[in-house]
Amino acid sequence: ALARRETQTVFPGMTHLQVAQPILLPHLLLAYEQMLKRDLQLANHAYVTTDVSPLGAGALAGVPYPIDSDISAKLLGFSEISRNSIDAVSDRDFITQFLFAATMTSIHLSKLAEEIVVWNSQPYSLISIHDSYATGSSIMPQKKNPDVAELTRAKTGTMIGIMSGFLSVLKGLPLAYNLDLQEDKEPVIDAADSLCISIFAMTAMIKDLKFDCAKLKEAAGVGHTTATALADWLVRVLGLPFRQAHQITGTLVKLAEGKESSLGELSLSEMQSVEPGINEDVYRVLGVLESVKSKT
Repeated sequence: ALARRETQTVFPGMTHLQVAQPILLPHLLLAYEQMLKRDLQLANHAYVTTDVSPLGAGALAGVPYPIDSDISAKLLGFSEISRNSIDAVSDRDFITQFLFAATMTSIHLSKLAEEIVVWNSQPYSLISIHDSYATGSSIMPQKKNPDVAELTRAKTGTMIGIMSGFLSVLKGLPLAYNLDLQEDKEPVIDAADSLCISIFAMTAMIKDLKFDCAKLKEAAGVGHTTATALADWLVRVLGLPFRQAHQITGTLVKLAEGKESSLGELSLSEMQSVEPGINEDVYRVLGVLESVKSKT
């Protein structure tokens, strides 16, 4: 929904926390959509492995009574029955898979929360967080701290601890049942509670995020971010090998830095002094929006 709302918002795409290339904000937001979609697939797989009836396994050896495990599973709403009674009483893989799915979701939410913390910080100030999801400082009245994002980030450490703690319970357990396995309830409940809090809070905060479009567009052009578009143009239009195009663009960047100007502010004659084949068409890719539009 946020991506649909911000379809024309330019954003400073970063690598190494340095502005790298201009992108559209929905491009970044939908990267998180992809992460969460994978998390949902993990959760669905955890559901499939949970949807198995252990009835008929007995203590471990099976039962001597004339029962029909398929019928009992069907009556109870299970899709499958366990195929091995020893595994049935000792298996907790379905729990570890749920914990992994929950932890990966939490990690992805934490990554997004960290982005929001950075965007909200000075000197960036690229976004505005609604007051409902932030607090002031205890002594500094000018502060507006991104509480929900920070707490979501912190919850992820709890989630990792829950998962690793339960894996430690399982390691080295001999078959079949051991009382250690009664420790399986608390991690599931704690992980579910923690994750639900993070999802609820992040959903609400993201819904009300406000982006400073003018500042974002300005930030997207900082540091000669269209240099890659220029190098690509040299390859695409002049047919130069990228290695050579990279070197030429680097020379032009140094020239622009020396003049304290952007690449797009260099004159055609200045560009041609480095590469005679450059023509007026190059300016089509040297603007922030033009650079974004040149990408597939």
